[in-house]
Amino acid sequence: MPRVSPATTPDGPKHVPARGARWGAIRDGVSSALIATISTARGLSLLASGRPGTPLRALCVAAFDTLHTIRHRKRLSTPELNVLAALLDVGASANVAYDHKASRRVGRGDNLQLLEEAGIGPSVAEYLRRLSDLEGGRPPPDGGRPHFETVKLYREAVVRLSLGILATAARCDVDLDEAIAATHGGGDFNLLFRLAMQCQVIDDLLDYWPDRAAGLPSFLTACKSLPEALELTRQAAREYAGGRRAARVAGAFPLRAALALVSTGTGLVVSLRARLAARG
Repeated sequence: MPRVSPATTPDGPKHVPARGARWGAIRDGVSSALIATISTARGLSLLASGRPGTPLRALCVAAFDTLHTIRHRKRLSTPELNVLAALLDVGASANVAYDHKASRRVGRGDNLQLLEEAGIGPSVAEYLRRLSDLEGGRPPPDGGRPHFETVKLYREAVVRLSLGILATAARCDVDLDEAIAATHGGGDFNLLFRLAMQCQVIDDLLDYWPDRAAGLPSFLTACKSLPEALELTRQAAREYAGGRRAARVAGAFPLRAALALVSTGTGLVVSLRARLAARG
């Protein structure tokens, strides 16, 4: 006799074959994967216009388009995608300025004007104010094991803030503080946070020498000892990967798949960097 799983109807509980539930999950997974594929194409197509400035930011736009479509069964409009792209470029430009790194500032004024015209000028101003506070109070590099956690929390706070303003702009039905709080929970925003932190780890691995020369705090410069920093970074990357703790949100299969893929890549990059460090 086939196993059944309970379901609820207006007429009361009824039984649905477990096999049907499994096929429903597969169907939902295929549907969400198709949504993500189309969103990825939409995000990458923005690169031709010069906004956003990097493929990684374009993929971030695609992630929010995917999330919005899964939640509302309606894609973000092209103007809304452009708003997200402009917001990402403004945030990146601000971070570069705080790090005192050379960067092209072409189009920054246009981006801010676009955000003002989209009606999110006050939210962007609040985001930049909070970002300034975080960067102004960021910890120094070159501590010990306890200091690594301080730098890690600083890195996480910046990412949570950035995801919060993006969620606000992407009409995810939350304000800035609600979106930031959601990154701590067990939903799709938490998946986005974990994914963004894996990218942050990779970025810190690739920028070790520039960050070291500039005296900037990162996962790898948090400790005086590079081998110790690498080991703690490896542990942090495993934590962000989530495993069984990662959110199991309906329709979030593309985000979970992306997290698994990027987490694997992060682990490989950390291992490679550790081998290079061991060789001197």
